[in-house]
Amino acid sequence: MMRSDQRRKHAWGVLFLGLALAWATGCKKEQPAEAAVPVDAGVVAVAVLDAGTRPVDAGTVAKVVKPLRFSNVVISRQDLRVDVTYTLSNPGTAQGRGEACMTLLDEQGHTIEVVRLGGIVVKGGLEDTFEDHVTVDDLRWRQTRSVLLFTRPNRASCVYSSSPPTSEPMRLLPSGKPATADLPEPAPLRETKPEDLEVSDVEVTQDGTLASYAIRFTVKNVSDHRASGRGCLRAYRVKDSDAVDESLVGSFNLAAGASVTLTDSVDFQDDKQWDEVTVLRLFTSFYGCADEEETENPGFLFDKPAAIRSPVEEESADVEAVDDAAPAGEVTE
Repeated sequence: MMRSDQRRKHAWGVLFLGLALAWATGCKKEQPAEAAVPVDAGVVAVAVLDAGTRPVDAGTVAKVVKPLRFSNVVISRQDLRVDVTYTLSNPGTAQGRGEACMTLLDEQGHTIEVVRLGGIVVKGGLEDTFEDHVTVDDLRWRQTRSVLLFTRPNRASCVYSSSPPTSEPMRLLPSGKPATADLPEPAPLRETKPEDLEVSDVEVTQDGTLASYAIRFTVKNVSDHRASGRGCLRAYRVKDSDAVDESLVGSFNLAAGASVTLTDSVDFQDDKQWDEVTVLRLFTSFYGCADEEETENPGFLFDKPAAIRSPVEEESADVEAVDDAAPAGEVTE
């Protein structure tokens, strides 16, 4: 059976994902069997009542849960869409139900991002083929050197769940070919902290007198692990006062020691406040503007360029043009 769903998922958060080669089994779903069979290791015996309310033989057991297995994986990408087709086989006797997930890994084996492919259901002793679609931007895909496929229990998050995977992991190249043996072991995603990032070469500009503002800056990852996040530009009337406005600017995902120069628009809620603003502060952190200014996150403070002003409204410009025009019927040279 072929299932085709289009799903979009942007995982941002702290990931503590065990990526060891040995994976624990998932949750067991208990169900009585008609015949008495020996209890294998890890299989729970369950006593149930029949229609006459008499106990069933103690040999009745639950169905066996075993890790699912990936095979026949095909990965392709067009524009921002990544198509992943794969077969899951269930060697156990209990139904396998859960979430299929994919981790993007960089050249050092560090986690770039974890995305949810979709829900899966595979009956015991059978296999099924799935086709899923996810969106991965160029910034992340260009840095991806391998991917890791795995499944989680039903309704468990691919990123935040503490439940062990319910499948054997499968590591592949972004092309879908088997990963080479010399790749570094997968490492979990570590939390990005403000002190992991260094900002420089900040420049804010305005397009003439229009309500069109932009910022250009360089951010460097000075930590020993991957760092990702957003920039946040806050505006102040005077130094050491509360911010009067803010704007999310730029998105980055950097390997250890890497840097990137970003250019983005500045969209304050009230552009008229530009004339009152004298100080700007650029923050870079995982949560962007959701992070507050604090000792551990002081931001990059700089004076607002004198040339940047509140926009000139079009209506005012039209009125000035009419006032300067010659009266009707008057000849000008």
